[in-house]
Amino acid sequence: MLVYFCPKCVRQNPQPVCEGCGRSLGNPSVRYVWEDSRPALADVNRLGLLLRVAAGTVALAVTVMLLIEYILTGPAAFTVFFKSTGIPAAAIGLGLAMIALGLLALLLQGRETVQYMLDPRGVLKRTWIEPTRIKCWTRMIRYDRAAFQPNSEGRPFLLAHEEYLVWADAARFKLHPRAGRITLYRPYAFVFMVLHLPRHEYDGAAEMVAAKLKNKV
Repeated sequence: MLVYFCPKCVRQNPQPVCEGCGRSLGNPSVRYVWEDSRPALADVNRLGLLLRVAAGTVALAVTVMLLIEYILTGPAAFTVFFKSTGIPAAAIGLGLAMIALGLLALLLQGRETVQYMLDPRGVLKRTWIEPTRIKCWTRMIRYDRAAFQPNSEGRPFLLAHEEYLVWADAARFKLHPRAGRITLYRPYAFVFMVLHLPRHEYDGAAEMVAAKLKNKV
């Protein structure tokens, strides 16, 4: 949703005029804000990262053990390693165990509510959860009752993660209209932030990101 932020009243307005003090709000006040809620297990970027980490671990383990076997036995190492040692099968088992544990951790993290804000300087992303000890432990954050904040319905929420990406630091972006997703990279090949959007918010946010990151597709 496109809003206009008044720094004097610290409030967002649907029109370029503050409803509190009546001052005119120009381009520096423009913000695009929205909220998205989904289970952590439904985040395809996290699932992809989990698979890449597991595959990388398996490849690294096999390579290191094969190298050691080659040093000890010479050229016959390849035949012995893949037929007799059982290490490749154990490495694959390790990778599958990592995937299973990762999926379990994402499942236990439960549903999260993410608030996004595009402003003239960059992108702010805040992830909130309804705190339980298990949700906090699986996210490796502290279960701190003093940090709980009630929402409009009085239910306690905890800020689990916050990140900010300055437009100038973004290397490129990629739009996924069908999936309702915008991916921001920093550096060029590293996924730094993923924005999930409801269908009715996608076009406005995508237009603003494209305007801020011209020639960085």
